[in-house]
Amino acid sequence: MHAVDLAASLDELGIAEGWAIGDQVRMEAGPSPDQPCLGEPGQRRVEAFRNLVVGTIAERAFRQQHLARLESAGFAIVDYHERGENRDFGLQRGGLEVPINVKVASTRFREARRVVGLDPDDCIPVGAYKAIGASERVADLLYVFLVDFDLREKVDSFLDRLDGALAIGWHLFSWYAGRGAKKAQDQYNAALFARRGGELMALAPEVTKYRAISALRVLAIMGKNPRRVPGLGVKAAGRGVFQAEVNVHVSVANETRPWSEIADEITQFGIPHVLDQVRRRRTVEMSDPLL
Repeated sequence: MHAVDLAASLDELGIAEGWAIGDQVRMEAGPSPDQPCLGEPGQRRVEAFRNLVVGTIAERAFRQQHLARLESAGFAIVDYHERGENRDFGLQRGGLEVPINVKVASTRFREARRVVGLDPDDCIPVGAYKAIGASERVADLLYVFLVDFDLREKVDSFLDRLDGALAIGWHLFSWYAGRGAKKAQDQYNAALFARRGGELMALAPEVTKYRAISALRVLAIMGKNPRRVPGLGVKAAGRGVFQAEVNVHVSVANETRPWSEIADEITQFGIPHVLDQVRRRRTVEMSDPLL
């Protein structure tokens, strides 16, 4: 596509200066408006950007369908998105908080049974190092997952049918990152949901099924069952060719709980009841070899 057309699309979407690729496009639009202005994209799409849309759907559906009910019951909901931290929301009352990070499991790990011993339909990943960092900064953090293995395919299909500036932006950000990309991606996402948010939210199931697990429990699973963390034990990980994020793989059925149950307990017994479950300690016998 010609530089002038790309620049016009960026302007229409509100993408400001500061993204290296966008700045290059605008620079070329002056002296060479009818010339292609971008080099060959990378071999792989920018997954962090493509995950942004499904993540936004999960967060908004959780806020609208689940947290709103607790808000009506007298709990305060704090939105932490603008602070750039581990929490997306805080559920508060009486000086206490249940800190929540909303995630979405929208793609099956098809080799799960062979690699981590879980059925692909019963397996969701949690970033190991993110869980470690989160537990250090927000000790009581709950991960709340929208588990919908068809959602990513539905969202990608919808986005591939966009037209105009939204379509140009979708394909541009899917293949090009660079300095300043995060802020530009967030602006595109905001423009996308401002224009087509209703249609995107309709892709989520009417009754969303969220499952919760604490960051501390994720770390406990990692310690008890290293096989669930293939990045720590796969041979290729030590040869400079293992590039994926190291994940702890969790059983949906056996190691997470329905958020609806937790919400009922919060309503009936209060926030301390849930925090006590997160903080529970149990003395276990551990191997402690001297040699």
